[in-house]
Amino acid sequence: MNKFLKSLPALAFALAASVAFAFNMPLDDASSATKVWTPDAAEPHGYREVTSIVQEEEYDCNLSSNECLVEFSNDDPATGMKTILQDGDFQEQ
Repeated sequence: MNKFLKSLPALAFALAASVAFAFNMPLDDASSATKVWTPDAAEPHGYREVTSIVQEEEYDCNLSSNECLVEFSNDDPATGMKTILQDGDFQEQ
């Protein structure tokens, strides 16, 4: 019994270290998105992919409080977490 009681501090430390490590692991990286979207009511999930237009810089986001460009964490507007990249209204040039 004494041997067990003497090992309790070491066991407690090992447990605390394991818990600290487990709860400090990063969640899904929100920057894993590779596509850029703009709101479009005509699309099934309300967003249209405009990645190629944005890469070629053939667009404008006029000044308004709407969402112009957004990303979704898993590149899926139906299930991904949204990040607003730029405000305004999307307009192709």
